[in-house]
Amino acid sequence: MGNTTDFTGTPLEPLMGDGMFRHFPPTFRGTLIANVNMTAERGNRLIADGLVDMVAFGRPYIANPDLVERLATGPHSPKSTGTVYASGPHGYSDYPTIRHAAAGKICENGS
Repeated sequence: MGNTTDFTGTPLEPLMGDGMFRHFPPTFRGTLIANVNMTAERGNRLIADGLVDMVAFGRPYIANPDLVERLATGPHSPKSTGTVYASGPHGYSDYPTIRHAAAGKICENGS
């Protein structure tokens, strides 16, 4: 997991950015999966550099149920923070796919 806290000025500062992913390959022989603030470009670079074996996308999937297609062909939808962890009927399953967005279709949550 990449850093989620600002380590500036602490002994953990070298782990910021891609530092966490550089730290483990020399000592850990298992499968490394990177996550936190991943983009297609960053994930591809980490894999190409041999720092990780796979990349996981968490929050981007919430607003982009078709994230794989969007990474290949188009822009992402920004997540709606108000619906990410809400207990109501909107969010998670009613964000528009790229095809719905292109067709001008609106989902129940107004997206």
